[in-house]
Amino acid sequence: FINACRIYIAAKPREFGDITAKVMWILSYMQSRMVQQFRDAFLVYMQSNEYQTEFVQAAPGVDPVEILYRNIYQAFGDPNKQATAILELTTMKQGTKATEEHIQCFKQAYSRSGYQETAGIHELKCELLTTPLLDKCMQVPELPTTLEKWYELIIRLDRQWR
Repeated sequence: FINACRIYIAAKPREFGDITAKVMWILSYMQSRMVQQFRDAFLVYMQSNEYQTEFVQAAPGVDPVEILYRNIYQAFGDPNKQATAILELTTMKQGTKATEEHIQCFKQAYSRSGYQETAGIHELKCELLTTPLLDKCMQVPELPTTLEKWYELIIRLDRQWR
């Protein structure tokens, strides 16, 4: 939910002229059971001086919407951290990140996934590597058998390639 909100707000900045427009749009999707209770309580909170200080008059560099997202996450958390980590692993893309940074993201998700090392290596090869880098890895005479050795190989080959 939070990621979907971030993406939509970033894609349509003109629709969200101020913090109140963003907050109200996010709250408008909180309509059932527990989330509705959270929304109702937050609407009351919006009438307070504390809300004005924390959200409307936020310090420079502070994104008030991120405060709301943190509040939502604290209230509802991640009911299935393992499934979320596996989803991260299977949808992870390098984009413009450096290989070292991308491997760190992979390591974090892998550590929460509950995967054994063999499954981790499979995900690493299938999801983490770009096609050219995977091709370079597959040309190595003896492929690594541990994740740590795979990380080292990937970084070494990426540095040679660039």
